[in-house]
Amino acid sequence: MERVSDVVIPEGYAEHRPPPDLAATVACAWTRRMSGAVDVAVHRVLPDGCSDILFVFGPPAHNREIVSASVVGPMTRPIIVQGPHPRLYVGVRLAPGYAQAAFRVPASELTDQRVDYELLDRQAASHVDTVAGASDAECVAAAFEIVRRRLARGSAVSIGLRVAVRRIIQTDGNLKVAALAAEIGITRQQLARQFAAHVGLTPKQFSRVMRARAALARAAAARQAHPRNVDWGAIAYELGYYDQPHFIDDFKELTGQTPGEWLR
Repeated sequence: MERVSDVVIPEGYAEHRPPPDLAATVACAWTRRMSGAVDVAVHRVLPDGCSDILFVFGPPAHNREIVSASVVGPMTRPIIVQGPHPRLYVGVRLAPGYAQAAFRVPASELTDQRVDYELLDRQAASHVDTVAGASDAECVAAAFEIVRRRLARGSAVSIGLRVAVRRIIQTDGNLKVAALAAEIGITRQQLARQFAAHVGLTPKQFSRVMRARAALARAAAARQAHPRNVDWGAIAYELGYYDQPHFIDDFKELTGQTPGEWLR
């Protein structure tokens, strides 16, 4: 799940697949390296239901200077990131539903927050040193190992919640929460409590994020074929929106832009 803008991928950005033992719990690791010129561009980071542990480094290229280590929680609105940007970002993006397992606080306490890593772990300084001491080629593996150890000590995520998250993703968020709760054999209230603890969004919010992201992906594909002729009405209909104003509201909440602004 790319958490960067679906419109512009920042220069130097790359995603790295997790090792097999983390494939179910980690979406990816990601890095962004600046090779020389200072980037002062503005980047729009979009919600995806994930949470990240993020290490940010400044110069020099060797014996890195740490700028910050933080946890970025699940988002209900876009984050606008403005330059100048540091030399290197190293992040690990947890799959939806694994924030509490990794950070041992209810995921809802991290929603729309960026929290200093040291507030969540007494060993934060050691973890920072581990990533900072690794070479550029090894820093992703070092970050994966930190997350692996955190998840090994974390609380289990129920099968029911994992099924619910997967169903919402598979259907692009176009399903009824009551039907979903009945499908996995719990009440809506129980489902809501599990989502608050592990996902950080309500089932409805998570569904809205997935549906709006699906609309964005379809619009991006349509724009490649016909740059100035995206049929927003057809996209809204295909994804089960009640009407086009409802679609526009969800799209703007996710991206911070109307469909017309995004297209321009």
